[in-house]
Amino acid sequence: MQNFILLCTLLACIAAVCHANLQEQYEKLQKRALLSKPVTDYDTYAFTPSADGKNNLASSHVVGNYGSTGRPYSAWFATFHPSSFSFLAAANDGCTKLEKTSISAVAPWHEVCAYATNGGFFNMAAPVNGTYCIGNLYSQGQLVQLDTTVGYTRTQFGITKDGRMLAGIMDANTVAAQGFAELMTGYSWMVRNGLSYVNSTQDIPSAASSGFVLEKAPRTAVGVMKDGQMGLLEIDGEEDIDAGPDLYELAELAISLGFDTLVNVDGGGSSVSVEDGEVVSHPTCNDTPAECERSDASLTCVKKDSA
Repeated sequence: MQNFILLCTLLACIAAVCHANLQEQYEKLQKRALLSKPVTDYDTYAFTPSADGKNNLASSHVVGNYGSTGRPYSAWFATFHPSSFSFLAAANDGCTKLEKTSISAVAPWHEVCAYATNGGFFNMAAPVNGTYCIGNLYSQGQLVQLDTTVGYTRTQFGITKDGRMLAGIMDANTVAAQGFAELMTGYSWMVRNGLSYVNSTQDIPSAASSGFVLEKAPRTAVGVMKDGQMGLLEIDGEEDIDAGPDLYELAELAISLGFDTLVNVDGGGSSVSVEDGEVVSHPTCNDTPAECERSDASLTCVKKDSA
């Protein structure tokens, strides 16, 4: 009995020490997270409204091989005037449901999209606190949601009501002061000043060792072209066979196409390109060879020219 008591006492002591060590490690991780919190750092591009109100949309299917790796790519690329662009939630009352981009793009509750892709990251299983969207979202001059958990610590892309495009890390005060008409939270700043920024983006520490960076998968991104137009880039892939670009390859292709800045949004099985309500790319919603379109919480939209 005495030995049993001693054994219990010893185990209790070990458990207490282990708990203390775990608590200490947790506190260190918390401090490290606070110290590594992204610092507000963004770029601004000015533009003037389209003189004729046209979207200036030009879309193409681009195929080739990455110069750095020789791996093949199949990409869907569109440029257009910034004043014709919107971020949209999948539902007319916000991020309250998931819907296929091809359906959302021609929904009657907003201006019909001439061109669209999937949008921001989202909760696939169920809404969290009433929303499927992850991050901040302004749409057509209206605030859809502010997400304090990741909205200010991940790269964002937005368009203001006074004709500016912003890309980068923006804290709550910055977001509140800009007067956004459109804003979406992405994840990683791919291209900055026409150069690869993968290793410098603040929201992915130690980029070279990050599985998210190196994973070969379909990708979708939004940005600004060197000529001042906006651009959308979606690259097809299939995760189960490592088809599609890693983020280094994504940045490489974007630079070759003329992007000056590029922000990565949701990818993988969500990546899709839609033109005039029809899927033109080859989405793989189950990350397998089967071609199918995933239902998403938001989308990018190049508005159709008014008649």
